[in-house]
Amino acid sequence: MNNTIQDLFGSLREYIEHHQSTKSNMMTVYANIDPSVRDNQRERPAWMIELKNQFDQLSDAQKREAEEAVGSALTWEFIEERTLEAFKEHEAKGKSAMILTDFVDGIMVDLPLPVDNKVYFGLPQLSHLMSQLHRYGKYLVVLFSETEYRIISAKLNTLGSEEIIESGMEVGVSLRPGGKKSRTQASERRELDSEARLYKHAASEISAYFLENSEFDRIIFGGNLKIANQVKNALHHSVSEKLVTIEPIAFNAENKEIERIVQAIASEYEAVRDVTLIQELVTRRNVCGRTAFGREEVIEALNSGQAQRVYLPYPIVAEKFNQILVESMANNVDIEIIHGEAAERLISLGGVGATLYYLV
Repeated sequence: MNNTIQDLFGSLREYIEHHQSTKSNMMTVYANIDPSVRDNQRERPAWMIELKNQFDQLSDAQKREAEEAVGSALTWEFIEERTLEAFKEHEAKGKSAMILTDFVDGIMVDLPLPVDNKVYFGLPQLSHLMSQLHRYGKYLVVLFSETEYRIISAKLNTLGSEEIIESGMEVGVSLRPGGKKSRTQASERRELDSEARLYKHAASEISAYFLENSEFDRIIFGGNLKIANQVKNALHHSVSEKLVTIEPIAFNAENKEIERIVQAIASEYEAVRDVTLIQELVTRRNVCGRTAFGREEVIEALNSGQAQRVYLPYPIVAEKFNQILVESMANNVDIEIIHGEAAERLISLGGVGATLYYLV
C-alpha cells in the first residue's frame, strides 16, 4: 500500500474537519474488492451484489436525504450506481477499500485485509478502518558490519499483515579502518579519530534517512554490536529517542528472520508501552485530575476542547466508541489503541480514557 498511516489519518481528519456540518449524515461503504477472490472475477462481482443488497436495506428517508444533499436532479439510483462504479474502477492496493462521502464529495481508502461488504448511514463508521490500520508501526532496521551497513524497513500490522522491504545498503564505508597493519601510538590515535568520524558520518546518514522518511516510527540496530553502539552515541537526539533496542541480529540474516525478530521486539515493546500509558493515566488522575475515564467524561472533554489524547481498547467496539473516534478525528485529537493486559485494565476503568490539556 502506498499511503503512509500518517498521510491517511491526515486526509481523514481534514475531510471530517471540512465537513463538520454534514458529518452526522454521511455514508460509509466498505467493499471486499480483492480481485484474487474467485467470486470477484465474474462480470458482476460478489462484492457488488452484496453491496446492492445493502443499499436496498436503506430507508426511503435516508435515500431522500442523500438526494437533497446533492441538491440537484440526481436520483438515489445515480448515487448508488456512481458509488459502485467508483469501487469497480478503483485500482486496489489492498484486499478491500472504504468510501466515505457526504454525497457531494468523498474520500476512498485502501485497506490491507478483507472486510464485510457493508453500508452505513449517519456518522462516519471508522472503527473497522482503525482496527485494520492500527499497527505496531513501521520499523527502520539497520544492521552493521565492519565495512558497510544494511537498511531494512518492516511494517507490522496488529492483525498479522507484515511487509518487509530491503531499502538499501551503504557499501564500501569502512567502519573499522586500519585492518591488521602494525600501528604506532600516533597511528592508533589517527585511526581512532578516523573511526569516530566514520561513526558520526554513518549516524548522520541514518538520522537523515529516518527524518526524511516520516512514515518510520521506531528504529532497531543490529549486526556488529560494538559499531552499532558507537553509531547510536552519535545519532541526532530526536532520532536516538526512537531507537528501541540494539540486538545481535546477523548482518546477513534473511528478511523472513528479520521480520520474525522485529515482530517479537515490537510486540514486547508495545505491550510495555501500553501498560505504561494506562498507568500514567491513573497517576495523572490521582495527582492532578487531568484525566477523563468513561464514555460520558471523554465525550464531554472532546466537546469542550479539553481532550489532548484519547485511549481506546482493542478490538474497538463500534457501538460504544465510533462516535469518540469521529469526534477525535474532527477535533484533531491524537488516538492511542491499547492492547492486551493494558486494554483489560482500561476497560475496568471505564472502557475509554483521555488526557486533558492543562490550560483549558
